[in-house]
Amino acid sequence: MRAKMGCLAKLLLTGLITTMVRIAGQLSLPAGEQTVLAPSVFAQNGTMPLVFTIYGLFAYTGIAALFLLIRRRMGGSRLSQGLKYGLSCCAVWVVYLWEPLPHVAPLDRITYPLADGLALIAMGLCLGWLLGIPGQKASQPRGSIPWVPALAIAGCFLAGRLFQYCLIGIYSSFDAKIVETLLWCLITGLTTGGTMAWLNRYVGANGRLRRALALGGLLFGVDLALFNFFMPLVFAADIPDLIARTLIDVCCVTIGCLSFPAPESILA
Repeated sequence: MRAKMGCLAKLLLTGLITTMVRIAGQLSLPAGEQTVLAPSVFAQNGTMPLVFTIYGLFAYTGIAALFLLIRRRMGGSRLSQGLKYGLSCCAVWVVYLWEPLPHVAPLDRITYPLADGLALIAMGLCLGWLLGIPGQKASQPRGSIPWVPALAIAGCFLAGRLFQYCLIGIYSSFDAKIVETLLWCLITGLTTGGTMAWLNRYVGANGRLRRALALGGLLFGVDLALFNFFMPLVFAADIPDLIARTLIDVCCVTIGCLSFPAPESILA
């Protein structure tokens, strides 16, 4: 029990430090102006700093907790273990911040990835320092990324996004910027696929379905959901739309993760 409480305290400390770094990054961003989305109720009544801090602590602590799923199978120093996990989160967040949406200004595609990336790197370093396992060898030897499963994930992601754009009509710039949106889908699918392929080395779940759920449902899904719901803190976002895009993206990536061979197949 004491060990679990100590682990929880370290996760909360990591979440707090990450939130503080993110707030510092937010304060350094230039004030932007957009007229597409109305400000959130928190922005209107002046409670957004408090709400952002509370949600940030919850979200970053939750994302930090996912590190526990892979740390026992990672090699290298403690700091490198955490840093690699933080960078994997960065990869997903950055490509999602590049999504061509009507309210996103060109400068936002530079400033927000920098602010969020710095926070996630700080999170990774804190995780490595507090929860990394020293003197540990990787459970699997280094090798090339299995690009067939990565491409399968990219294909599933692209199919899911086309379904959302054409049949559901989610909030997007698809009609006005078809080529740019499709290019973003391709880049995001490949980035997500490559990230999941790298994380697959360190997931201990046995069986193809459990491994897919650990990768797509937890390491990607929880991360994406917590990322997406920062948006309603700032803007009057369409919550059903946000839920739909999150669930469909997660389901599509999880389906793509079924293409990873089971551990026994890898060792055979």
